[in-house]
Amino acid sequence: MNEKIDTVVFDLDGTLVDSQPAALGATIKALSHFDVQVTAADLREVFGGGARILLGHFLERDLGEDKAREVLEDAVRLRGRLQLGLTDEVVLLPDVKRLLAELKDSGFKLAVATMSSRAVVDSVLDHHGIQYYFDATLTVDDVSRIKPDPEILTKTLELLGGQIESTLYVGDSSHDLEAAVNLGMPFLLVDSGLYVRGKARKELRASAERHGFPIVGLDEVICIRDITRWQT
Repeated sequence: MNEKIDTVVFDLDGTLVDSQPAALGATIKALSHFDVQVTAADLREVFGGGARILLGHFLERDLGEDKAREVLEDAVRLRGRLQLGLTDEVVLLPDVKRLLAELKDSGFKLAVATMSSRAVVDSVLDHHGIQYYFDATLTVDDVSRIKPDPEILTKTLELLGGQIESTLYVGDSSHDLEAAVNLGMPFLLVDSGLYVRGKARKELRASAERHGFPIVGLDEVICIRDITRWQT
């Protein structure tokens, strides 16, 4: 591949925003309503597949498969309401708004591709006034298969009229990295350490390095603007 990057697709949680108080707090409260007790550390072990996967995992663990199936949709709705009520606790990572403005001004097409729900994503983007930077926003509600399946990336490219080789996917998790690899798309890891910690974080960095993907830290997000250093 020898294409110039002209499109940047971002994951949301842990990549552009720190949503832990809202996402983890709402999940803990929703599960407790069904007498399922979890910690933030428990949630981080399986976080990233969307609310149904996350809630379903712990409901089934404590309530059994049949009961979990029975209450799952109620749990998803409850978590969504709780998370929307905590939108003001979601904060942008350092320099994100500046980064988006500079990329947009430079002519890049921008998009969000996340496993969060449409309602939550729209609320967060609107709260921080960054929704207008994105030419497309895709959520878990727009796909039938979750990351690391690349369906959400494929649909994003279809909406943008972009090409795999000239698109950079920016994310913070193994789900994001694997989705890019599965599609053959260039990837950049934001090693924010917000959701991915400890051994999993070391393994994620090692995987990015093996694939030759660039890595930026929590305070280096603005460096993504220097997109020319990551031509493929």
